[in-house]
Amino acid sequence: MSMTAHFQKLVKDLDQKTLDELRRSVASEVEGRRRKTSIKMADIHPRMSVEDRERAAQEIARVLEGDQG
Repeated sequence: MSMTAHFQKLVKDLDQKTLDELRRSVASEVEGRRRKTSIKMADIHPRMSVEDRERAAQEIARVLEGDQG
């Protein structure tokens, strides 16, 4: 069974209250991902602070893992 079919079955079996909660949760997650500021190549330079280097490393790892959101 494909991922889409699994998801469709899951959603079909939800009651209205749970479906509404799922919609709110997904909307919140999407909004949170939109607010994330991504790092641009120009932001990476030799004089970066340790915190900025860590943030850059985390952002690069996130993108390489396929989490584009």
